[in-house]
Amino acid sequence: MTEKVFAVIGTGAIGGYYGARLHHGGHDVHFLFNSDYQHVTEHGLTVDSHYGDYSIDKKQLNAYADTSEMPKADVILIALKTTQNHLLDTLLKPLLKPDSLVMLLQNGIGAEQEIAQHFDLPYVGGGLCFICSNKTGPGHIHHIDYGRITMGLYGEKQTTALDEFAEDLLQAGVDVEIDRNIIDARWKKLLWNIPFNGLSTVLNADTKQMMNCNELVELSRSIMGEVQQAAQTTDTLIEDALIDAMLTNTAKMKPYLTSMLLDRRHQRELELQYMYKNAIDMADKQGVSMPKTQALYQQLCFINQQIKNEG
Repeated sequence: MTEKVFAVIGTGAIGGYYGARLHHGGHDVHFLFNSDYQHVTEHGLTVDSHYGDYSIDKKQLNAYADTSEMPKADVILIALKTTQNHLLDTLLKPLLKPDSLVMLLQNGIGAEQEIAQHFDLPYVGGGLCFICSNKTGPGHIHHIDYGRITMGLYGEKQTTALDEFAEDLLQAGVDVEIDRNIIDARWKKLLWNIPFNGLSTVLNADTKQMMNCNELVELSRSIMGEVQQAAQTTDTLIEDALIDAMLTNTAKMKPYLTSMLLDRRHQRELELQYMYKNAIDMADKQGVSMPKTQALYQQLCFINQQIKNEG
């Protein structure tokens, strides 16, 4: 059997970590870099993890600055911010094979359908990364905690591609859960992302600071309740116990700077379309309002506009 080829588009806190895990699991992994390209060709990719070191020496690192120079891939991990999805028209095409599994390791809801339709793909995978991982410098990733991926497919279900990729990850030491309905899985991830990414960004606070304020915990719970109701409009049932579990786990985790807060601090565009507007619009079409989520989204829009003006 021919060795499977993996491609990572967006080698940051997410793509770099999981790509490095696959590399250390013995797989043929090829990484696309942007501003870090020169650095990693000289120093390699550094991944500091509480599970151990997953760094890749420069001599072993398959690093590229252009996807046209990369081999076509069996599995393509897209770990770009959703604000960069417009670049996929150029980045993704050179890597596609007729049976490639495109796996979106991104936040929010609605992207799988867009990618499948735009590239005329029979299926697109979605991976929800329950991980605390930050990029701390050029080619340098700090993995703080967790790392499980929940995966599902949009589109054609009669494929073994998802199960095979899950097995590859498991062999590389990554905890994997398969949720056949990717929409269900994305709503469950939004249950945490909508309150904690947004509130942390507005308040400029880490998760520990947030959970130390009882009033803010109750606000987070209320927003999670709105997400719960919105999810029901797509027949996704979220139990109250999941809300309780997420709040409990957040209180226990090490102080964590959410990805959106880091985007604000580094003056990068915020991921608002897929994480907030799509969810609000989907609920609104079914007559379900999300007033607290809407208010949070509007505040984030103001911050996003300031970032664009200052940029």
